[in-house]
Amino acid sequence: MNEPSVVEQPKAEVKTATKKSPRGQVTVFANWCKGCGICVAFCPTGVLALDDDDHPVVVYPEKCTACHWCDTHCPDLAIIVKKVEI
Repeated sequence: MNEPSVVEQPKAEVKTATKKSPRGQVTVFANWCKGCGICVAFCPTGVLALDDDDHPVVVYPEKCTACHWCDTHCPDLAIIVKKVEI
């Protein structure tokens, strides 16, 4: 009795589309900022953190999605987000 032979079928290539997410460049004007922390508390991706003087600094610029939450809600208009084309 012969054993059945196994023939491997070539697997189809699976192409994963890399979705480019929007990106932004955050600029904080520290001399305009009173240090309320609203931008840090509500940034959905954690781009900002407070420094020793309780002013926001950009710690993860690559995470910015240009949602404009921080610059829209800043009471001092101390933050600007520019959309970056990648």
